[in-house]
Amino acid sequence: MKNLLVVAALFLGLAIGHGHAQGLGKASDELKQQMQKVAYLAGKWKGEAIAKQRNGPDTKIAQEENIFYKLDNTILVIEGTGRNPQNANEIMFNAFAVLCYDEQAKEFKMTSHLKDGSKTDAYFKVVAENNFVWGFDVQNNAKIRYEIKLDPKTKSWYETGEYSPDDINWYPFIELKLTKLD
Repeated sequence: MKNLLVVAALFLGLAIGHGHAQGLGKASDELKQQMQKVAYLAGKWKGEAIAKQRNGPDTKIAQEENIFYKLDNTILVIEGTGRNPQNANEIMFNAFAVLCYDEQAKEFKMTSHLKDGSKTDAYFKVVAENNFVWGFDVQNNAKIRYEIKLDPKTKSWYETGEYSPDDINWYPFIELKLTKLD
């Protein structure tokens, strides 16, 4: 009987330990504080994106961003959809991303997926309140970076995207102007 109790206690201990590893514990105060720095991003946003063409006219896109917290406010889920302004059924751009704060590395991280199946691991930095920079490396040591500026007073989102082939010269390729709907 004593051996049975020892085995039962061992299994109970493993089950509880496994439960904590599976997320039964609470998020730390640091994690929740860091995720509050991106709180104003959450909501529905709508407006226009302008993709700048190197040797042609700019392309206008009807852009929407649907952003919400999940997992007890420890991750931010972002879905961006760009549609043809003349045909709302034509999706020109679609991305899905998850933004989280890595407590061990002491930094935000973002993973994004595009409708073509590609995936990107990006950095994400809080520059100031409601001002963010994020980006990633692309082929041949080139870089992509975006800057987002949010204004709660005007419910506006202004974002620019730039490309650099050498991390010295930067070329704008997209501009977003969105309004928060909720």
